[in-house]
Amino acid sequence: MFNPNSLASKIDYTYLVPAGTYKEFNEFLLKASKYPFRSLCVPPSLIPYIKDNFKNLNFKISSVAGFPLGFSLTETKLAEIEDLLELGVDEIDFVINLIWLKSKDYKKLEKELFSIRKIAENKVLKGIIETSYLQEADIKNAVEILIFTGINFIKTSTGFAKRGASVEDIEIIKKFSKGRIKIKASGGIKTLRDTLKFLSAGADVIGTSSGYEIIKELETQGKITDNLEEIELYVDGSSLGNPGPGGWAVLIKSGEKEEILSGGEPLATNNQMELKAVISALSHFKEPKRLKIYTDSEYVIKGVTEWLPKWKKRGYITSDGKPVKNRELWEVLERLINFHQVKWEKVSAHSGNFYNEKVDKIAKESAKKWRKNF
Repeated sequence: MFNPNSLASKIDYTYLVPAGTYKEFNEFLLKASKYPFRSLCVPPSLIPYIKDNFKNLNFKISSVAGFPLGFSLTETKLAEIEDLLELGVDEIDFVINLIWLKSKDYKKLEKELFSIRKIAENKVLKGIIETSYLQEADIKNAVEILIFTGINFIKTSTGFAKRGASVEDIEIIKKFSKGRIKIKASGGIKTLRDTLKFLSAGADVIGTSSGYEIIKELETQGKITDNLEEIELYVDGSSLGNPGPGGWAVLIKSGEKEEILSGGEPLATNNQMELKAVISALSHFKEPKRLKIYTDSEYVIKGVTEWLPKWKKRGYITSDGKPVKNRELWEVLERLINFHQVKWEKVSAHSGNFYNEKVDKIAKESAKKWRKNF
């Protein structure tokens, strides 16, 4: 589960108040100094104020261009970005031209994005697509164009439209981006629960004006979670043929209560079903829990505790230079592990452990159902 510092490192703490005051901004900066936020996202006109009055503030600075509507002339948007570069910002969140996107005038949109990418050189760029105005096909096209033009992030919202981000937005972006571009969820994210929900859905960064309050909530939640009963999860997966018909099973043991989850697929490997079992177990809980997971899968145990950090550093490439198998499942699993407080326990297969034998049997039965159907 995230600790306060690790969660803060996922948050762009935002102050984009249209009618704020220096006093309010000072209070924002004081709160920001309490935690290592990923960056501070502030209006262009307040960047000189930070430089003049908070010389020792050690944060990356993000700011905005074409904000919040995105339909200014390209020359105007580029001039804004040039000003931000002169001010020394580290990252720029800019609004794309939605008129061009929705009208399918992709040549103009691509030309503007290439111009922004060129002028900003190696700066991190986040293209805001304002998902509340888009259909799924529009989001797909926006994803492809932003990837094609070399933009680093796709960002859901400005916070000034009819709604902010939704989990469905993130899921749609994730479906089409397939890890080729990072995702920033923003707009209306006010609570720890919302933050964890968006990160679990696939967001890489959260943009919120409630960053301080969210971290304080996590500190309180952590104390509560530490006092919760630890729930035991027994998981297993099976593939008849490897690959072949697959099944997975989960036994949830909370005190005297037991609950079984199971499922399967017509074609899968053992490793995929082992991962699906764990993912299904963790996904079952909608609030952070203290969980102890028992598995006989060395692939899962070593993957989580040893391999995953190394894979991430290499861009999901193995030590011998090959793409990591089942990458999408590993990415989902990592997000869920960060949502909960998880301990891992290796069980020897077929060693007489009652619950391990039980989920093994159910997983095989689930796989056999697919063999009968196909």
